[in-house]
Amino acid sequence: MTRRLLLFLFSVSVLFLTSCASGGLSSIRKDRLVRVGTVPFEGPLLHQKGQELVGPEAQLGNRIAERIRTFIVEEGGSSKIDLKWIDRSYSTLIAALKNGEVDLILGVFGITEDRKEQVAFSEPYYTSELVLIINPIHKDIRPNALDGNNIGVRQGTAIEQFVQQKFKGSESVPFKTLDDAVLALKRGAIDAVIEDRYMAAFSLDTVPGVAHLEPVPGTLGTVDCAVAVTRGEQQLLDVINEVIAQVKAEDLYAQWLQEEAGDQLARVENRQQKRLEAAKPRRIVIRVSKDQNYDFDIYRMANLRFLLTDQDSGETYTSSRVNFQSRVGVSSTQIPPGTYKITLPKMNNWTPGGVTIVGSDPDQVTVNIRLRRGGIVMLSRK
Repeated sequence: MTRRLLLFLFSVSVLFLTSCASGGLSSIRKDRLVRVGTVPFEGPLLHQKGQELVGPEAQLGNRIAERIRTFIVEEGGSSKIDLKWIDRSYSTLIAALKNGEVDLILGVFGITEDRKEQVAFSEPYYTSELVLIINPIHKDIRPNALDGNNIGVRQGTAIEQFVQQKFKGSESVPFKTLDDAVLALKRGAIDAVIEDRYMAAFSLDTVPGVAHLEPVPGTLGTVDCAVAVTRGEQQLLDVINEVIAQVKAEDLYAQWLQEEAGDQLARVENRQQKRLEAAKPRRIVIRVSKDQNYDFDIYRMANLRFLLTDQDSGETYTSSRVNFQSRVGVSSTQIPPGTYKITLPKMNNWTPGGVTIVGSDPDQVTVNIRLRRGGIVMLSRK
């Protein structure tokens, strides 16, 4: 057999196999199986609990499979059709669809222009709102300062394309899963992560040791998500769109998402506000007084200023001049949370004590300094 003939036979066999691997409704009827290609690491939208996939994407997949069964029965086919989820990476999902390994793609699959040239999309059923996740200990950055920073993204996703197009001054760093990106952000290996807000909240709430990471309030943009099928599979697409229309009409996706996520989103998205609130400077009022029978000229402190020194950073804060109101000298300043030593420099660095301010303190804290007989100093706060 000649080399040319061998090449010809090989080419024919490849074309035959390709034509047989068409997927779609014909394959579903024949194999009695709805094969859904997905990436099962997208909690709370789609993730694994035990041996099953859960989340609103899984709920939608079950509804689509049930409607396909009904459609095939209506055409006189068998109702014994099972649903099978097939795990793939985002970069291989379209190839799996084209090769007939899966009949449809479902799982936070974003619509992009280049994907529309390769597959047919259903109507969108979920709009992914993208947020910026930061590690304020490593770098407290905002969306308008992302140039020159490394941004973690899930590899092969529409979000990766979004970041590459919108933040051209930064470098996108691909990760297999969101949890991998979050752990890299924790280590300071990257400067930020951009992700769907619900998925961001899920990861930040479930990955150990990342309670200090936080989503920045506001969205950077959106990505519409839909079901993808092979181009030309109009009947299958019509069936899927029928299910999506019902899901939208009854607002089921939002209900499923609420059932899965609960208060997780609100709890995580409140992290930055709580951190900033905790770091907000407090007004410190220093009140100095003495026992009436204590022979000390307290009025020597008039017009002097207290110095408050942060015991960790060494930062110093100077109070207003001590102003006497009757027998009580009053002075004040603004200081952020921390532990401070209080001194009066112009009275030989007299140090009556210290005060600790924490994030849960009110906007104003009063420090009372009481001079007692025998040179005893009593310091209290309220």
